[in-house]
Amino acid sequence: VAIARTIVIEPKVLLLDEPLSNLDANLRIQMRRDIRALQQRLQLTTIFVTHDQEEANTTSDRMAVLNDGYLQQVGTPMELYDNPANLFVARFLGTANILPGNIVEEDGRKFFVSDSGVNFPMNIEGKGQRSIVFRPQNASIFCGEVDVDDAHIELPGTILHTEFLGSIVRYGVKVGNETLLLDQPHIQGEGLIAEGTSVSVLVARERILALAG
Repeated sequence: VAIARTIVIEPKVLLLDEPLSNLDANLRIQMRRDIRALQQRLQLTTIFVTHDQEEANTTSDRMAVLNDGYLQQVGTPMELYDNPANLFVARFLGTANILPGNIVEEDGRKFFVSDSGVNFPMNIEGKGQRSIVFRPQNASIFCGEVDVDDAHIELPGTILHTEFLGSIVRYGVKVGNETLLLDQPHIQGEGLIAEGTSVSVLVARERILALAG
């Protein structure tokens, strides 16, 4: 009703401040679809303020992330999620594995050396302090030996814990002194990898970001 009263006066910009916060989960999902459809049908510029990342991703064409009143990044939800401008955005949007460390050069080759002892070759511009960032779904877990090509890095680890989340299984994997979170698709009939199992974690180099800090 409140939205109807607002749009009847044909505003140039519609501001929605946490409009769905008091609704239950199922109604909230339906309402955000309805708001999105209404906005597109009326071609109405809308500023949607929310702390719910799922709402932000599903209702927006462009999204802005602020920290203490300062604009950190603007872009499509996918741009911000896949290519965060800095560590704040990477941490803020979804779940990310972040390994602080340094890029060092030895015998003409560059390596990433994390503060916790994880290291691997990485050919990027510049040297010095960097944090490696990759999303849980952008890595694969293998039990036993695995062939690794130049397009991937391999990190040996041990399964610490598992979380069954329905469509995915989230594993906590101990790699060096780091605990990485890795999401694997749940396929009916397949069991979970037992805690304590030694595994290899493979990550495509093209899905790894090196951010300052």
